[in-house]
Amino acid sequence: MQYIVLMEFIPGLTQIWVARLTPEDPIYTFDTLEACEAKAAELQAADETGRLYKAAEADATATY
Repeated sequence: MQYIVLMEFIPGLTQIWVARLTPEDPIYTFDTLEACEAKAAELQAADETGRLYKAAEADATATY
């Protein structure tokens, strides 16, 4: 199972979650939920916009 880091598209609005904001941004995928959660926490701590990050199960049918 693969896990992916998602972030709020617009800081403060939790309706839309994305894997990246621009095509140049990396997509963070992991084999374990723990590693994915750790990366999400790291990215959230470094994000000055207040944007939330979360770990989610990757969906093979989604476009990231």
